[in-house]
Amino acid sequence: MENKIFEIYAPVRNTINKALGVVVKVAGDNVTVQPLTGDRLTFRAQYLAPASESETAALRDLTSRLKLEEENRIKAKTIKTDPALIRVEFEKFVHHIAARYPKSAETFREFWAELMAAAGDLPGQTWEMKPNTASTPGPVLKIYNPSTQKWVYCLTLLAGWGLRMEIKKEFLPPGREALFPIDHAMFGAGRAVELIYKDFTPEKRKPYADCVREIYAKVVLPP
Repeated sequence: MENKIFEIYAPVRNTINKALGVVVKVAGDNVTVQPLTGDRLTFRAQYLAPASESETAALRDLTSRLKLEEENRIKAKTIKTDPALIRVEFEKFVHHIAARYPKSAETFREFWAELMAAAGDLPGQTWEMKPNTASTPGPVLKIYNPSTQKWVYCLTLLAGWGLRMEIKKEFLPPGREALFPIDHAMFGAGRAVELIYKDFTPEKRKPYADCVREIYAKVVLPP
């Protein structure tokens, strides 16, 4: 029997239970399908058939969503490695804040400049954006981990009307715990603080910039 060949995003029907889905991965004779509901499943190609015209129409929204998710994944990967694109995404992010909370955006931008002076403004290295993560949008400071030889997340900033910062405990200098009074953030791996911009004066921002400066002063950069 000739092997069936399915392309990515092809609308298909399970010949056994008639369930509909969209092809998301093909590995030899194994085809992974995203059904209309539920988790992805992998089948032998022989148990799948091309969807009919009406079935394809029923799968159109799912197909569009899967294509958009892949585009966003590729975009996020590109942004992480392109300093210019990272800066563009940062400006978009601040613009969204300014559209609703102009004063908050001004204070956030001032504080961000202070953090960049402390950590080093090297997009893609000392910081990056997470533009396609709806649950935790915003910039993150990164720090070089010599044991893994990778730049890893250190401080996450969730900015909007207020500002929440989450720092990994392993990078928080001793004696600085009071700056991040919320324990067990990041599923127990970090500490956090929630701030209101109108109270976040230059005097109150300074200890945070100093903390970041202390952290990055100890960083051993890659050879």
